[in-house]
Amino acid sequence: MVLKIGFLYFAFIAWGCLTLLPLVVLREIGQGFYRFFGFLCVALQTLAIGLALMAGGDWEQNYKTAAIVLGVSLFFTLCFTVALRIRRQWFLWSCFGLAVISGLAAITYFPWVGQDRWLFLAVHALITALVMGAVILAMMLGHWYLVTPKLSIIPLKRYSGSYILLTVLTTLELVLNYFLYVGWDNEPVTLAGQRWMGEIMFVLFRVAWGILPPLGMAYWIWETVRMKSTQSATGILYAAMICTMIGEGMGLYLTLATGVPF
Repeated sequence: MVLKIGFLYFAFIAWGCLTLLPLVVLREIGQGFYRFFGFLCVALQTLAIGLALMAGGDWEQNYKTAAIVLGVSLFFTLCFTVALRIRRQWFLWSCFGLAVISGLAAITYFPWVGQDRWLFLAVHALITALVMGAVILAMMLGHWYLVTPKLSIIPLKRYSGSYILLTVLTTLELVLNYFLYVGWDNEPVTLAGQRWMGEIMFVLFRVAWGILPPLGMAYWIWETVRMKSTQSATGILYAAMICTMIGEGMGLYLTLATGVPF
């Protein structure tokens, strides 16, 4: 299970960062920021595929297929990053679109297809990838203001606002999944629900780290961004990123262990 968690974790981060990157237009922030995240996504996808190779024949066929499709996304992500210097818009965004589509299939379809209520697992994987990508982009953009202090505050508002909205969406989704799998009267309604209740300590840890602190910090993140206090916002975003990454990692473990999206 450790290799599966690592594979999905790195793939989620890479896809989330890549997909949300264009929220800030290239000409607003410059090629340097785009290239940094392009190569970061390539590195993360390479790590994920490396873990798949380590698993070898021990993995189920759906995970092997997911690793192959992620390799396709890796190729187009690299092409996109290199194309930033070529400045051929049609080629640049074609590579970006193909990287996002293939990466989406690798994290939301192949690992879950065939499982009970796999569509809920796929939606959860999508939200998880986006919330991790949003917080990393926002935090790194906060540091980017040290390099380009004259940069407008609007890009940071976009990434921070996306992270806050996705954190709220994650909370609502987890509440819905709880009632869907465990039941309104706290009596397990499915085998997955029984497994979920058996992992109650990890569930509480996931909520205490990955849900409550980011929700509590959301207001201060937005207020500091609104006041154009980029250093303060970056510090809070750094703390939020740590909580989110730990919480989502624990959620990924619970999802694989119980079959319940968490």
